[in-house]
Amino acid sequence: MPGLFGGRTVDSRAFKCVAVNPHFETLPHPYAGPIFNPVRFSEFFNAGSGWGDAVKIVFFRMLPRGAQIEKVRSEFNTGLLKQYGTMTRLEIDKESKAIHADLNLKGESGKIQVSLKNYRLIQEGGNPVFELGAIEVSREWLDALLKNCVKTSVIPGRMEIKKQLHQIVLKSLL
Repeated sequence: MPGLFGGRTVDSRAFKCVAVNPHFETLPHPYAGPIFNPVRFSEFFNAGSGWGDAVKIVFFRMLPRGAQIEKVRSEFNTGLLKQYGTMTRLEIDKESKAIHADLNLKGESGKIQVSLKNYRLIQEGGNPVFELGAIEVSREWLDALLKNCVKTSVIPGRMEIKKQLHQIVLKSLL
């Protein structure tokens, strides 16, 4: 049923709620697209500061731990891994300080297992620092490549976490 909105005629069906997942809803807006989009992990890397980050932090903290991990896995699949394959499993063990992931990468016949052992999240000065720890990969060539990339600092072994949103995600999961 058409109605009057801001001097323009708008189809009221454009304002229905569309379910995205049990924790979020997208509210379509007829002029600018969705009013609220689900938080993507890729947005954490590009996030600014202020009110938008505060909202993302609140929604992320509201999720149970399993849903937080699933959200991170999903965001890796739609961001970093999109061109290369998918992460089928992500486990984070806070007590033993270990992260385990199974990957299905394009061109590989079976799953690849990646483990980070003895990672650390340290508070140094103002911002926390994430240390990778030991990396182990089930494919010998990829294991050697990743270890070399860390050794030559192509992939940093220590990363300062500057943005509050990144800090919250890591502190919640690690």
